[in-house]
Amino acid sequence: MNYYQSGYNFPYPTYPAQTAYPQTSESNYSPRDNTFSTRRIQFDAAGADGNNLDVFIITNSLEQPIVTLADKNGFPYVRDFYAKAIEHHGYKGIRLTLRFEGAARGGRGFAVNIAQPGMNGNFAVFPIS
Repeated sequence: MNYYQSGYNFPYPTYPAQTAYPQTSESNYSPRDNTFSTRRIQFDAAGADGNNLDVFIITNSLEQPIVTLADKNGFPYVRDFYAKAIEHHGYKGIRLTLRFEGAARGGRGFAVNIAQPGMNGNFAVFPIS
């Protein structure tokens, strides 16, 4: 039996979920495609500029992505990171901006897990300069 089945009243107010971004009017995600997959993407410090590393991952989708850190082998601690679906030089994908606590050099491999509705392809990674 969980709290909902027991009739427990939460001592704080509950609010309906809201999206952080407005829904796009045009979507390349097919509602008939009910599969949801993730990919592990690995890259190095090529294109690093001081404490920042800015890369573009080709996913062939402009839907909002979910990105998690997977491995920072040899890199300094991650201060914060941002991921956004963009179109870059005619390719659709994810712009990933990472900020580290120290210089982003000497890392032997950085990895993220990505999930994005409608993503497909070879998931090539390019530094954005």
